[in-house]
Amino acid sequence: MSELRIAFLGDVVGSPGRRAVAHAWPKLRDLHGAHALIVNGENARNGSGCSADNYRELRRAGADAVTLGDHVFKDRAIADVLEDRLHPIARPANLSLHAPGKRLIRLELPDKLPPGLRSRPIYVLTVLGRLYMPLLANSPFEAVDRELSALPEPDAMVIVEIHAEATSEKQALAWHCLERWSSPTAPTVVAVLGTHTHVQTADARVLEHRLAAMTDLGMCGPHRSVIGRDVAATLNAMVRQGPASLDVATDENQACGALLRLDVEHRRSVAIEPIRITVPD
Repeated sequence: MSELRIAFLGDVVGSPGRRAVAHAWPKLRDLHGAHALIVNGENARNGSGCSADNYRELRRAGADAVTLGDHVFKDRAIADVLEDRLHPIARPANLSLHAPGKRLIRLELPDKLPPGLRSRPIYVLTVLGRLYMPLLANSPFEAVDRELSALPEPDAMVIVEIHAEATSEKQALAWHCLERWSSPTAPTVVAVLGTHTHVQTADARVLEHRLAAMTDLGMCGPHRSVIGRDVAATLNAMVRQGPASLDVATDENQACGALLRLDVEHRRSVAIEPIRITVPD
């Protein structure tokens, strides 16, 4: 069996999160055998949005692809990077078709694969959830179906990210993709991974021996925090309802996500392993 290993790290929060990615990638590559790295960079700019410089820093740190979420356009300059076909960064596919940016990323891996390991085409697609989300979006189910129906390679493997609040919506999309996109004559979804809540969940599993699913990958950033924000400032805002600048915290930096083990020959996931790597002080 030709096994491809792809690491996917959850929401990168500010500069601590960017440092966590840079620390984690050599370990994922050398200790866990990862061949490629995907990162959600949607909070890389001081906890909200992603700038062009943040994107480039994540790429230098080892990211082969970067995805965004509901803060996609918080830094307007990112639109130019999103529009450039040379940059492997994508915005949610279920925003308006008129919104700037790519809806799909094709992973380019030949130089990273060891001798003898051949890969099929691999795509990364991200969608927003609609339950309890501040940014209005179209149906994530219909967006996945539309984008995969248009893929020119019927032997492609697809990793779907759903950036959403509701666990039910994330799990429903995984079952939808398993039911709709497991045909041997069409692109196959091998994983549906959740992001956005910044809290790593304990439900990583492989559905029907084919599709890896996990409700939330967690975050890359300071874990002595409230989902990445300073504890004292957050308590002032929530407990006393006082004015507070919710700055990114700094302590107990970790990189969280998952490692996918893919059977390339049969286009399926064989395992999903949660990742939690601590960054030294």
